[in-house]
Amino acid sequence: LCCFLKAKCPTPACSLLIGRATLTIMVVYNFKRIQTVPTSNEFIDVVLSKTQRKTPTVIHKGYAIHRIRAFYMRKVKFTQQTISEKLSQILTDFPRLEELHPFYADLINVLYDRDHYKLALGQLAKARTLIDSIAKDYCKLLKFGDSLYRCKQLKRAALGRMCTLMKR
Repeated sequence: LCCFLKAKCPTPACSLLIGRATLTIMVVYNFKRIQTVPTSNEFIDVVLSKTQRKTPTVIHKGYAIHRIRAFYMRKVKFTQQTISEKLSQILTDFPRLEELHPFYADLINVLYDRDHYKLALGQLAKARTLIDSIAKDYCKLLKFGDSLYRCKQLKRAALGRMCTLMKR
């Protein structure tokens, strides 16, 4: 409605002052769309199996070092991208309390505790940024890997740190 009236939206709940009357539009939210959040072990299994299926799996020590580096960097980046997509999906599925109708916001507060809910979503958002930084750091280190063994150990360390972060 804000776009049709060419007015700026001051809040997510779109309060528009029309003459002397205020028009408030609440976001209609479909709670059935929310998928169940997997446990950390299920999440890790899904991500690592997808990485194994979607990226090349065979590397030989006879390959040129730039090819070996690219192979392992691709695995680290793909894992980071998959985790980031899944966490983003979880974060977008769950509603923001500021955008909900007050009845549903109070219901969430009574059933789950508003602070705990916000804290959980904040931790997921922080985990996503930390995983992005882990992948970026290890890709930098992989660029300077001098052997197949060292690149493989860096990849294992990167995926291990990402999985440990997801377990928390």
